[in-house]
Amino acid sequence: MKKYVEIWLRSIAAIVGGYAASALSTFYLTYCFVTGFSLGKGVAILSACMLSYFLFFAIFIISFAVANIRAWSLMLFFSIVLCFLGLPYVSTL
Repeated sequence: MKKYVEIWLRSIAAIVGGYAASALSTFYLTYCFVTGFSLGKGVAILSACMLSYFLFFAIFIISFAVANIRAWSLMLFFSIVLCFLGLPYVSTL
């Protein structure tokens, strides 16, 4: 594969996959903070949003650090799908 195509694919995987994973992690972390740590709703949402930035940047860095982008993209895709499937089990606040 040409080098510029690989960079574009890695960038798309990092941006789209990182955004989806961080958005889903915000929901799950908020639920965990409210139910597990008995935090207030506002504090739990703010804390979950801040932690999701770390996840986004970690995914972004990993997308350029791994050698095989196809295996990494498939792993990211299936983990996001599993998170979407488990989303109805998280109760609303």
